[in-house]
Amino acid sequence: MTNILAIETSGAACSVALSCDGEITQIFEDAPREHARKILGMVDDILLQAGLSLNRIDALAYTKGPGSFTGLRIGFGIVQGLAFGCNLPVIGISTLQAMAYKAVSEFAINSGIVVPALDARMNEVYWAIYSVEAGNLPVALLEDSAMNPGDALSLMPTSISASVGDGWLRMDPSILSIEHFAASLPLDAKSVVAIADRLYLEKKMQEINAAELSYIRNEISWKKRERIRSTSGQSAQ
Repeated sequence: MTNILAIETSGAACSVALSCDGEITQIFEDAPREHARKILGMVDDILLQAGLSLNRIDALAYTKGPGSFTGLRIGFGIVQGLAFGCNLPVIGISTLQAMAYKAVSEFAINSGIVVPALDARMNEVYWAIYSVEAGNLPVALLEDSAMNPGDALSLMPTSISASVGDGWLRMDPSILSIEHFAASLPLDAKSVVAIADRLYLEKKMQEINAAELSYIRNEISWKKRERIRSTSGQSAQ
């Protein structure tokens, strides 16, 4: 029997989910700014309900980003502590991929395109384009990115099965054909652990020492700084 525990704290809600050989249970709370206070108790509760201890967990799953910096750090900090304490492998899941996965389930999408988007503040959205098919994991056609809402909208496919996430409140979708629109669809650990189940079978786990978060905006800024430094160095020669 494979047991995977997932923690999701990237947004306003926080949740934990447990998959026991594919049978998934979840504890979910819409608790803005209370993640740090609640999440460990939720982990204890879901394990107690299942009659399991941490030493019977095979892997931990978490949302690696993008999302709220503070929320991501809280969830990852808990995962680090549990993984180090029990020598558990971890599986990091893209927040946007998990949103796309939930959209497939929520709207019973057989196949199509899902575009998740999160409000990244500073006049940007985190977004990606996923090809989805019932029974399969979402496949990125455009990788997770941070972009001006207008620029993102200009790259959208004209026909979309589902647009999900609060980033869509920053964009005008009227020029697109969208079958399902859900700006307030909350992500949950149930979707995260469902993806982690597949990745575990494919042996796509990693040691906690190698795990990290994906902030996207920080990564883009770092790459820009590297280009600037490189250009400056060439100019000085």
